[in-house]
This record gives sequence, C-alpha cells and structure tokens, in this order.
Amino acid sequence: MTKLNAPDYSLYLVTSRQLLPPGVDFYDSLRASLKGGVTLVQIREKHADNGELLEIAQKSLKICDEFNVPLLINDNLAVALALPERVGLHIGQEDFPVAKARALLGPKRLLGISVHTVEQAAAARTSGANYAGVGAVYGTLSKANVTEDKVLGPRRAAHVIEALQGFPSVLIGGINQRTAARALFGAAGPAYAPAGIAVISAIVARQDAQEAARELKCIVNAFLSARSSAQKPITSAFGLGASRSQLKVESLVSRSGELLRALREGSPPLIQTLTSHVSSTLSANVTLALSASPIMSHQDAEADDLGNVTGAVVLNIGTIGEEARRGMRAVGSAANRGGKPVVLDPVGVGASAFRRQAVNEIMDHTQITLLKGNAAELGAIAGLTEVQSRGVDSGSGTLRDARGLVLSLARRERCLVLLTGKTDYLSDGEVVITCSNGHALLGAITGSGCALGVAVATGLAAACLASQGSEVKGAGSSIVKAQPDDLLAGALFGILSMTIASELAAARPEVRGPGTFIPALLDELSLMTPETFAQRAKVALE
Repeated sequence: MTKLNAPDYSLYLVTSRQLLPPGVDFYDSLRASLKGGVTLVQIREKHADNGELLEIAQKSLKICDEFNVPLLINDNLAVALALPERVGLHIGQEDFPVAKARALLGPKRLLGISVHTVEQAAAARTSGANYAGVGAVYGTLSKANVTEDKVLGPRRAAHVIEALQGFPSVLIGGINQRTAARALFGAAGPAYAPAGIAVISAIVARQDAQEAARELKCIVNAFLSARSSAQKPITSAFGLGASRSQLKVESLVSRSGELLRALREGSPPLIQTLTSHVSSTLSANVTLALSASPIMSHQDAEADDLGNVTGAVVLNIGTIGEEARRGMRAVGSAANRGGKPVVLDPVGVGASAFRRQAVNEIMDHTQITLLKGNAAELGAIAGLTEVQSRGVDSGSGTLRDARGLVLSLARRERCLVLLTGKTDYLSDGEVVITCSNGHALLGAITGSGCALGVAVATGLAAACLASQGSEVKGAGSSIVKAQPDDLLAGALFGILSMTIASELAAARPEVRGPGTFIPALLDELSLMTPETFAQRAKVALE
C-alpha cells in the first residue's frame, strides 16, 4: 500500500447506507465520492453488527487505498482494532474515554473526537485525539437527538474552534452545497478556521456522488484559498490582513463617485429587495433613481433563479412574516452561492423574540456583506443594554462608544457594519469611516432607513461589477466577488447618495415638509453626480 500522507480534512465523508438513493450501490457511491474529491472517509453504519461492520470496513478500505485516502470507524473500537493500523477511529463525548482509546489504538492511528462546547474543545487539545468534529452546525436528519437548542450555528461554532487554538477541526451537521460556504466563512476568525467540512447526505443521498463531492470540494477549496491569500492574520471583515494606513478619505469618496458614474453609464444591476410593505414603493423608486433595477420578491421558490441574475440582495425584516422569513433564508443562501452582496437591515430586532430569532436564523445561514441598523438594533445584536428598542425605532439611552460597536461587530460577524444616526459610522473591522451629511427630514418620512439599505446594496452591486474581469485578492472571509476597498466605497456610495440628496432636496424652495420632501429627494437622487459627492461629502476616517 502507498504510504498515507498527513490527513487532509477538507472534505470528510461520513457514510450512511440508509440515505443512499434507490438502486445505488454503497461501494459504487463511495468510489464516486472519492473521485469527486473526498479526502477522508468515516464508516458510520449504526444498524450493522460487528461482523457486518467489519466486512463493510474491509471492502471500503480497499477502495480508499486506491485513492490514498484515510479510513476511520465511527465509535466501534473493537472493529477499528481488527483492521490494519492505518484505519482510525472517531468517537463522541459519551462513547469512550479518549485517553483510553488512544492507549489501546497506539500512537499511529488517526483518532477524532466530537466536541460541542468551548469546554470540550479546550479538553480535546490535550486528550490524545488528532482532530475535532465541531457541531452540529445546523439541524441534521442523521442524528435524532440534535434538537434546535443543540444546534450551534456558524457563529457559536466559531467560538468552539477558537477554543481549539489551532487544533485541527471539521464542521459537521447539516453541511451541504447550500450551507457549506456560510458555515466555513462564518466559523472562521482572525487567527483560526476549520480545516474542512464533514458531510453525510450532501454526498450519500445524491444520485451522482462524484458531482456532489466535486461541488463541495470547490466550495472548500475557495475558502481555503481565500484564507491563505492573506499573508498576515485576518483582522478585518474581508480578511485584508494588511495595514490600512494608506487608505485615504479622498480616494474612497472619489471611488464612490466612479461607481456612480459606472451605474449611470452601464447596464442597471438587479437589486432584489425583501422589505417592509410599508416602504416597498420608496425603496423601489430609490433603486431606480440610482440607475439600478428593483425586484421586490419574497418567494423562496425563485431564489435560485434570481440568485443567478441579481446584483445584490436586501433582507429587511420590517414587516417580516413566516413567508418572508423562509424567503430571506433561501434568497440569502442563493446570493452567497452566486457571490452577490447581501445587506441585512434588522429593523426593530430588539422589539420581540420573533424578530431576534429571525435575525439569528438569517445570520446563521447567510454570510452578510453589510449589516445596517440604528443604535438600538445594532446594540441588540451586540448584546448591549445601554440603548433600548422602541418598536422599529431607536428608543431611550445613549450609545457610549459608536466606533467600538461597529468595529467589534464587523470583526465578529465578518461583514461591513453601518450604524445610522445623526452621524453614520461604517466599519470593515479595521477602519471606521464617519459621515455627517444628512437632513432631519429623512427622519420625518416612513421608510428612509429602508431606502438607505437599497442605496447601499446598489453601491455594493456596482463594486462587484467594477471587479469583473480582475483578480479579487485578500477576501479572506468574504464570499462576495469584489475588491475589499471597492466594497467600502460601494457602501459609502449608498450613504452619500441618500444623505446628500436629502440636503439638496430640503433646500428646494418647493419643499415645505415631509409630503413635498419625498419627490424632491427622488429627483435629487436621480440628478446625483460624482462631482456632487466630491463637493459635499462630510466624511472622516477614524
């Protein structure tokens, strides 16, 4: 037998005969998955007795040897010991003491341990295991005891991986072609990341296991490539790793103007907006005024089709119901697969448990590009209590450290963060940009915050269009196909468009209040030019 290399954890297959499609042979499916790129195989056949399990493992080992891929046995130490030393073992927290398993297996066999908490992760580092399986990241049909409260989600999985302190880990539980990218990027931090994903039904239940494995391998490879592209520890939302000392306000404002010019002169990007029915008309009109094209669809059934053509997506929970909630989850995942920006506007997230649950669900299943909210909304997501929500508006209290809030949230959620208010704060996790443009009449009309969300999404879509045909570097944790500085400029484009237009609209002689302000605002948005940005922008870099 060819000597096995050091384990490659990138695409870890866990078997389950019960999930095979009708007529598909177990060993044919295994061989096909290995052809598709599976790098590690675990035999997990809970309904087989020791004799049958040993036979399955022996036949599977021959196939794995053809591809020089390691094989492990799930939970059954006796069967593992009955096989050659190159066969390893994976155990759970309740199965068998890790130290005892290592003593019986010897030092050469691969040994894995399942971990679900930070405490278990800390113990795993010195347990004698070689790697940890972290999960369940999402709900899974393969384990009936994984209830909703035991599902980690990518963000909680990140805490577990951080506690492993570089110890190899794979994500497991509900990982498939739809969730893999969000799981990987969402569970990565500045100096830690999963080494791969472990899947069951995403390959086993597919008629074409080779193609299923190939799809997943492409996702994992893209993630690993993005991580390795940053030469320094990743600290920003987009994994630049490099110093931002050369970033200049003037260049960002200028780049925002260039994106506006490109929108005026090019084909309009499609902005899919799932938003409050109260603000839907204004949001659509703002999109049109900025030379983009709106589509206001909440249907999960068309998420994949629209995901191929949209320029950006806005998820706004202003009047969210169950249908919109399903749609947002599907649309966000489709946008991630297509490399399109996703703006999340968690309207009134602190007002009810239903809204908090909806936002957590969206953020667990979708890699957000930009998180936008007022002090109460972002404070609720960050777990602050100093600013309270009042329905969908900011309530009582004063935010003591706006700069610190956007910085910490951007780093934690791996996205741009925009805090709106009298002064707007924008951060990518490394720098904070402030904008003090705007007029009080924006706060006197319904839906101005929602409209800002679509303006920002339009700018992000323009940033992606500007990056087409060029190599995107440094996107260590971003799924979006755009240059990181262009994404910052795209977000600033949206802020400047709305705030400067509000100033110009309010100064018009025919504007006497909110009723006459809205049409004037739309007019000024449609007349906005790069030169206006340069002349009127009140932007600072902190």
